Amino acid sequence: MARNMNKETLEQKIAKTERAISRNREQNDRLTAELEDLHKKKKAILNEEILKAIAGSEKSYEEILSFIQGKTDTDSREEE
Repeated sequence: MARNMNKETLEQKIAKTERAISRNREQNDRLTAELEDLHKKKKAILNEEILKAIAGSEKSYEEILSFIQGKTDTDSREEE
């Protein structure tokens, strides 16, 4: 009889652990989705800041693009 109790106790513990794992997976999925959303919002803010800086700049589109791409004045002249 003790063996049956032990088996039942183990089955209960297994079921309890499986439920806990399931809850943790659900929480992990929720938090991962929230984190992805936060990263998207941050990127949108950064993009908006870049666009505002470009709009307020006295530099030309070509100058800004060359700067971003890491090209020097010498590189730009060689392309022309």
